[in-house]
Amino acid sequence: MPNFRMTEEKENVQVSKQELEIYDRQVRLWGMEAQTKLRNAKVLIIGGTQLGAEVAKTLSLAGVDEMHLVDHNLVKKAEIGSNFLYDASVDNTTLTRWTAAHAFLSNLNKNVKLSIVEDDVLSKSNEEIEEFIRGFTIVIVLDENYERTAKLNAICHKNHIRFISGAIFGWVGYTFFDFDGHPFLTKVTPAAPIDRVDLENDAPKVTNTVVTVEDDRFEPKAFAYPTFTEAFNSDFSSKKVIRKCKRIVPSSYFLVKTMLRASKENKLTGDNDKDIEELVPIWKEEVLNGNHTLEMQPVHPEKFNHLFSPEFSPTTACVGGMIGQEAIKTITGGKEPIRNIFIYSALDSTGIACDFPLA
Repeated sequence: MPNFRMTEEKENVQVSKQELEIYDRQVRLWGMEAQTKLRNAKVLIIGGTQLGAEVAKTLSLAGVDEMHLVDHNLVKKAEIGSNFLYDASVDNTTLTRWTAAHAFLSNLNKNVKLSIVEDDVLSKSNEEIEEFIRGFTIVIVLDENYERTAKLNAICHKNHIRFISGAIFGWVGYTFFDFDGHPFLTKVTPAAPIDRVDLENDAPKVTNTVVTVEDDRFEPKAFAYPTFTEAFNSDFSSKKVIRKCKRIVPSSYFLVKTMLRASKENKLTGDNDKDIEELVPIWKEEVLNGNHTLEMQPVHPEKFNHLFSPEFSPTTACVGGMIGQEAIKTITGGKEPIRNIFIYSALDSTGIACDFPLA
């Protein structure tokens, strides 16, 4: 396993006066308690892709304590122009992705401690990975294949570590959240108005409703989350689910599920024409299994070439922004999270949050 040391755990390190000057605006937004939680957060990001750059930027500016960045892949020429963390004036192709991004990130927020791990962590045994991730506040894995994502999520779920995954498939992207057992602030339902009844004399009864105007109150509440494998293997066959499939399952879900299945079944070769031939029958099967019709889908196979590289930058920005938002929310114990899957498709201009598996 990679040889690095996480900073020794300290209880509730406070935001310094110098840091407060830097984070003043966001402290006004989410408060000192939330900023202190960020100040103590240790984040693991696996995947130094364009999506990884968006997430690392957001969490660095938010002011987390440590970011441990994992990627063993060398930078490709095609990535240099699309990843804003790279210095395009130099040859980065001899560097691993996060090493090439280190200078930009270290200057972005010097208060954040950075650690680069140039090792294929996800190729290790479950026991080694479990030891590696222990102590992190949140684990984020990006643009990984189905099996490795599912493997890491199962380990995080078992150890009650916050988990986010996400990937960009050309013009379409998704993110999955697993914050099982971690609390968020939920709005408290106010008590029903009190009725006062006039019982004096024999006069007709008069009811006066007393309305109390108060600010909304929130209390911490933990939510149960399914695993990655459970979320992306919904059973659409029950009568209850069949009735609501067309209403609540977005068409973009089938594009994401098709790409994930193709990854899981090792169908993708890198040859776009051959890969599209493999994708079409999978997509048709997923659409019909989801109780949708092929004719009503807004995206058809003639557009499947948009599911491959290069990644569409607006899609990456939307998905990366959602990951950053929800990561900050769960670290700080903020207000209620969105549903456990978010899908953005620039092919039909939709961004939809949904809960899977369907119940």
